[in-house]
Amino acid sequence: MGSLVRVLPALVAAISCFTALAIDIPDLRYLKAYINDDPDGPYHEFLDYSPDLSVQGMDNSIRRVCLTGQWLLHGEHYYSGYEAFYRSVNGCYNLSSSASISSLRYAGSPYGLDDVYYNLYEGINWGGNEFKGNTNAPTVANLDMNVSSLSISGQSPWTFFTGLQYAGEAVCVYPYLLTNNGVDLHYREIAYVRKQKEPSIFYSPKITSLGIPDNSIRSVAKGCLTDNVYRGDRPHQGERGDPDGH
Repeated sequence: MGSLVRVLPALVAAISCFTALAIDIPDLRYLKAYINDDPDGPYHEFLDYSPDLSVQGMDNSIRRVCLTGQWLLHGEHYYSGYEAFYRSVNGCYNLSSSASISSLRYAGSPYGLDDVYYNLYEGINWGGNEFKGNTNAPTVANLDMNVSSLSISGQSPWTFFTGLQYAGEAVCVYPYLLTNNGVDLHYREIAYVRKQKEPSIFYSPKITSLGIPDNSIRSVAKGCLTDNVYRGDRPHQGERGDPDGH
């Protein structure tokens, strides 16, 4: 009995230490939404999608956000009406006084901040219905020939095809790299944003900038599987190669 009494405190201490480490992971995705621009003011923390912010009592009341990851803020319920796309590692931003946020969601993998993943969207600015995954998709199902914007994350490029089963025209898209305090976030967004709306929003090209028509994507494969490589406005990071772009 004496041995058990001695073991239990050690076990509790070990569990407490593990819990503290788990909570203090620096690359955990989150978004803290504040009702004003006071960094010490009240906020609601989001770790997942919210199609209707009235559920959290935050509909049309967000004035400041602090976040890690890629987060989409929409002006209408159920991810309609574009307001802002933030990508950051522990960054904070004040929204404009005219911002109206009624729903929000993140882009990227639900399993890890910098895991390889893609998100396809129906709307021109990451709005509407979504098709997403981390493996090859011979069809994009409900978004077949209905993709107008996309996002990729993780270190792998992705190849997008205009035909089913990886046929037709194809374009390879590589991610950018954002690093802060030793935490990496690879990303690339393709949409229709041309003017900066918030401090973290930069120019994002539209789908046709990839050299394929709008609403033409029908299948997706991991890696760079075509010689048609989109280089964007920054130096290209690789050439056609194996599924990891090497």
